[in-house]
Amino acid sequence: MYLKKLILILLLGGVAFYSSGQDHFGALNSNYSPTNSVHINPTSMLDAKTWLDLHIVGAGAYVNNTLAAVESTTIIGLIRQRDLAEDDLIYRQDKAPYHGYNHNFVSVLSAVWSQGNHAAGLSFNAYSYTDARRIDEPIGRFIENGVSQYTDQHLTDYSIQRLRANALGYAEAKLSYAYTFLKQDRNMFMGGLSYKKIFPLAGGAANIRDFAYNVFNDTVFYTYDLTGDAMANIQPEFNLRGGWGFDLGFTWQRMYSNCSSYYPNSKRGGCNPLHYKYKLGVSITDLGYAKFNPDNTSYVGYNLEDVTVFNYPDLTAEAGTFPTVFVGDEDTPNEGVVRDPNRMSLPTAISVQFDRNIKPHFFYLNVTWVHGIPPTKGAFGPRRAHTLSVTPRIETKWFDAALPLSLYEYQRVQLGLSLRFYCLTIGTDKLLNYFIRSDIYGGDFYFHLKVPLFRNPKCKGRGNGFGGKKGNKGGWAGRKHPKCAAYQ
Repeated sequence: MYLKKLILILLLGGVAFYSSGQDHFGALNSNYSPTNSVHINPTSMLDAKTWLDLHIVGAGAYVNNTLAAVESTTIIGLIRQRDLAEDDLIYRQDKAPYHGYNHNFVSVLSAVWSQGNHAAGLSFNAYSYTDARRIDEPIGRFIENGVSQYTDQHLTDYSIQRLRANALGYAEAKLSYAYTFLKQDRNMFMGGLSYKKIFPLAGGAANIRDFAYNVFNDTVFYTYDLTGDAMANIQPEFNLRGGWGFDLGFTWQRMYSNCSSYYPNSKRGGCNPLHYKYKLGVSITDLGYAKFNPDNTSYVGYNLEDVTVFNYPDLTAEAGTFPTVFVGDEDTPNEGVVRDPNRMSLPTAISVQFDRNIKPHFFYLNVTWVHGIPPTKGAFGPRRAHTLSVTPRIETKWFDAALPLSLYEYQRVQLGLSLRFYCLTIGTDKLLNYFIRSDIYGGDFYFHLKVPLFRNPKCKGRGNGFGGKKGNKGGWAGRKHPKCAAYQ
């Protein structure tokens, strides 16, 4: 029954809190939104089209699963319906093992400054991740039909291995810095780092290595073998001992013209922008952990054999103590595989970004790969979803439009849309679910509100390619591109 409720929450959570995306690919790589792109690679702040990007607020949620769906509808229809219930779900019982994934975020009071060879950023964010994987077919049928009521699966031996479920919520204060360490001919080489101070809010996890069982009837449950670890903590930790995280990034940028004396957003460079032809970035994000107070953490390492549970439908547990449900049958509850049960790894990922500037200062094509790195078997923590996206986009000073085509978990194709109207960005990675009737396995939506300052105040009166006055000495106003053989 608890698993059934979990799947319903995973599916409906993103629909009920419909305000952001898994990676919001449409807004992730815009040169006019470094307060967004810094989260995928800290070097993306360099050579931004804004001198100072002030992000006021952004929020959102993404949800996806492979088991439960709302049949033949649209997200707009679900919003209008409002009274969505568990009976509206259908279950796809032919694609085991199943998984569920949910990612929410809120970002407030962020800023990125980019000038010359330097860029720096400060942001305050809150995230939550829920990740459940390797749910096999018998468990899937119990989720759909209930455990005590589903007699078709009673008096049958079952076994499941390597089932992992993790949920983590945390806040962070992040400080970022990036530097262009080499400029040679038409090549720019950049490195960047983000340091995050983590403040854990809540967490829960279950790593089940082996579970052999038999549901005898509607009251008796028998366990042949159960080995695994479980933890829970619902006490927020607002102190300096709550953990840390890092983002590391590198970018090679190939320019349309010589850039050896190019200093973006700087009077030193004549306030003149140069356009890159393409850039290639590599980054690792969310390397670190959240650390809870061990005094507030419920943890049990299970190694049970031949245990009979009577009246199992009557078992109840609060969110902060669910690992202790069977603790009375465990002789050594403090011994398990997980070495630091009060720690949870952040959703670490490795990413590669390629951005092609096809028509300078207007049309771009981006390819971004994000691969989630799971925690070791001796640690708790959610795994970030694998994704691959191809995103054509239009960029101008006042307007962006992007159409990301992404592959979720390397299996499910998603078409999204992102629009920026000066200071407001809205978008989704699952656009078709809003308008085309289908079985809805998840949904998302995101927004960002910010105030961009495009020009360094010291550049006043100089042509800068963004509407400067014609005739300014040394300026490029009125020219579509600088005079350079590379454009020919």
